[in-house]
Amino acid sequence: MQQTPDASAMAENLKELQAQALRLIAFCMGPLGYLWLTADVRPPIGWEAPPAAWAGSLLVLLSAALSYKLRRRFLPLASALLVGGTLGGVACAMMAFQSPYLAFLFVLPVIFASILLSRARVLLTAAVAIACSLFISIRVLGEPGPQVFAVWFPLSLIGLVAFASLLSALSLYTALEWTWSGYERARQNERIASVRQGELRAALKALDEATYRLERTNYMLALARDQAEDARRLKQQFAQTISHELRTPLNLIVGFTELIVQAPEYYGGPLPAAYVRDLGIVHRNACHLQSLINDVLDLARVEASEMAIVPEEVDPEALLRDAVSAARSLVEAHGLALRIEIEPGLPRVWLDPGRIRQVVFNLLSNAARFTEQGWVAISLKRRHDDLLFAVADTGVGIAPDQLPHIFEEFRQVDPGARDAHGGSGLGLPISRRFVELHGGRMWAESRPGSGSTFFFTLPIARERAAAALKPLPRSAAAPAPSCEEPVLLAVTRSTAASGLLTRYLHGCRTVVVEDLEQARNAAGRLLPQAVIIDSTDKDLSAADLRQLAQEWQLPHVPFLACSLPGEESLRRQLAVEGYLAKPVNRQGLLDALRPFGEGVDRVLVIDDDQDFTRLLARLLDNPIRRYQVMSARTAQEGLALVEQYRPDLLLLDLMLPDMKGDQVIRILRADPAHARLPIIVISAQDEVTGIGAVPASLLATRAAGAPPSEVVRWVQGVLDAALHSGQGDRRDGG
Repeated sequence: MQQTPDASAMAENLKELQAQALRLIAFCMGPLGYLWLTADVRPPIGWEAPPAAWAGSLLVLLSAALSYKLRRRFLPLASALLVGGTLGGVACAMMAFQSPYLAFLFVLPVIFASILLSRARVLLTAAVAIACSLFISIRVLGEPGPQVFAVWFPLSLIGLVAFASLLSALSLYTALEWTWSGYERARQNERIASVRQGELRAALKALDEATYRLERTNYMLALARDQAEDARRLKQQFAQTISHELRTPLNLIVGFTELIVQAPEYYGGPLPAAYVRDLGIVHRNACHLQSLINDVLDLARVEASEMAIVPEEVDPEALLRDAVSAARSLVEAHGLALRIEIEPGLPRVWLDPGRIRQVVFNLLSNAARFTEQGWVAISLKRRHDDLLFAVADTGVGIAPDQLPHIFEEFRQVDPGARDAHGGSGLGLPISRRFVELHGGRMWAESRPGSGSTFFFTLPIARERAAAALKPLPRSAAAPAPSCEEPVLLAVTRSTAASGLLTRYLHGCRTVVVEDLEQARNAAGRLLPQAVIIDSTDKDLSAADLRQLAQEWQLPHVPFLACSLPGEESLRRQLAVEGYLAKPVNRQGLLDALRPFGEGVDRVLVIDDDQDFTRLLARLLDNPIRRYQVMSARTAQEGLALVEQYRPDLLLLDLMLPDMKGDQVIRILRADPAHARLPIIVISAQDEVTGIGAVPASLLATRAAGAPPSEVVRWVQGVLDAALHSGQGDRRDGG
């Protein structure tokens, strides 16, 4: 039978122990044999060594020497030789000295056998020793029968020693096996522990590497986030630069060219036809640039999640017909037929009508520009849980390799399309963003020469629409009642105030209405969690707010009244009669002057932009109502003209090179002679950012009352805002 690795190792260790024991026994037996041989060579006086003595001494000496010599290579043979030599030596001693008591020495080979040989050979050695002892005692020494103590007692002792040796060897082997088994288990556990330790080290190393990679990834993500934030901030700054630096000169170009083309009599008579045609081209391209700038600003606001989506429940058929009515003249101007197909019985949907109307107009205008003859068709029908809009044409079509790129910004499928058909390449990307903001999708199908069809879907279910209209952190829009975000209902006529609330309020959706009647209808539909009313035009008391809460059946909803920052707040703060933001057109300017009636003849314009001043003078030089226009480029020059000519109305820019416009206003209001001079502020600044501070009174009430804990939270919120504002003022002042 093949031994296992553990048994083989156990056998090797046992052999090593037997070899050590054999060496010790041989060291002991060798000198004994030598002494015996010496005694035989030089026997005592009167005694002569018999042949058995010589044989015994030589047998003991030679067996000891040979066994010691052979123990390394032939351990079993050396052990048997040593045991056999000892056994033969004892037998020779009994015969040489003729003494039965020397039979007690037979225990030595038995003991040696129990140490050096197997258990079977121990029994064989004991049997041989007993046989030799009995044979020599009875036959050689001639001792009387088995009753003789001198014969049977050594035999019994040999048997007992053999039995005891076997038991001792068995116990020794068992203990050795246990020890070895424990040692092997310990070694195995050590190996396992070593392997586990290695695995643990490898895992720790891998964990360290993963932690390092994670930290590096987090660092790179932080850098990427900072870069994205910087890019977003730069994009906003770019949009502001476009708004201020490009829109104002474009407004001048559009205004002057429109004035020249439509009212050439201002310039002394009709202009040559070539001039009018060229100026018409200039005017058309300037309008195109204005449209492009507006598209870029819209796209930037969508990408920055600042595009305000204000949804409401609308009739999709009415919405589509309204959009088609706006684009009909554009389509028919190209000599194309316009077809409309609307499935009857469509349900009302929740969407922002202004944005979707813009999407439909963009698609119809694209179809008209790229269709030379034939028709443009628009259809609306229900498909499962969505409304499916489709705008088809019989135009040039789109190549298959260009279809995946038509929704990319500034992308024209035809390199010559920009010159031949116009367009900025932003209409489709903006339209798709608007559709995606509503939870829908937009795609196109086309074949070259067979026209194109643009599709987009909008969800019908209010829950899906409300979830899709959920804003990113910087935007806010109106909710559906099933949304988790709270609803804030704001009542204000100010465009600036509504934009401020919808853009910068976090954690809620803001729905803006213009008056209390609209707010009452919206409150019953939206069930808002808070209502804020602009008290700029009308002061409201706590009793008024409680009455509104009871009438609107919102007794547990907090009502807030405060003066929101907007056009009216700015007008009141500056103590002026009107505010106009650039760019200014003729109709807006005349509407601003109309409340002052016929009493206004002389108008003073204080603005450092001479071109803009000239435009205002041209716009006010109307054949029906002509104004006398004077201009000044600096505040000091303007104040001097006020003293000299006593104008009936002042158009004032807030940003002047030598003095701010509000300082000019304070100087005029402090002078009794000019305190009642009507002033209209015209500035390129945004209405809200131009406000340094607004009246900070805030009235909050709840018709059903509020528990003390909620009152404490209100106070804490106001206190936090006040402390934050105070720190900001100190930083600004420092």
